[in-house]
Amino acid sequence: MAPRIHTVDLHFRNEAHAVAAYIVEGPQGLVLIETGPRSTLDTLLHAIAELGYQRGDIRDVLVTHIHLDHAGVTGTLCSANPKLQVYVHERGAPHMVRPTKLLASAKQLYGGDMDRLWGDFLAVPQANVHVLRGGERISLGDRELEVAYIPGHASHHVGFLDRSSGVGFVGD
Repeated sequence: MAPRIHTVDLHFRNEAHAVAAYIVEGPQGLVLIETGPRSTLDTLLHAIAELGYQRGDIRDVLVTHIHLDHAGVTGTLCSANPKLQVYVHERGAPHMVRPTKLLASAKQLYGGDMDRLWGDFLAVPQANVHVLRGGERISLGDRELEVAYIPGHASHHVGFLDRSSGVGFVGD
């Protein structure tokens, strides 16, 4: 069976092709690669519903890096689904669990536009976090993703390769 991978244009700031998330359907539920910011949650949930699923069907979230446009709604998803597992590089993981520094840094850039652009960024419970370094293989039901550490855009940047489909998820 061919893997079912869906690209979701999150229409960030009502603009097409600015921010995307990927939904991977599997026998045990959904895997999200990237989540987008909290400000695009309704669009993400609508895409999930269009595929016949609900928020509770998401079982794993993989983020290439922790910037708000890639991982911003992860904590919100965890609060609604406490069994959700989150995969993130070791340098980004502490900021997903305790986002104070991340948010302070972003606020320096975006100031009063933080809420309008990104929405809330909730912490991810430590128990839900799987720390990546690069070189791992993540088994996600009927597929396995290879993890590569690819710093550059961010020091905590990883990419995921799904050899069964030939698709790579590389973030920015």
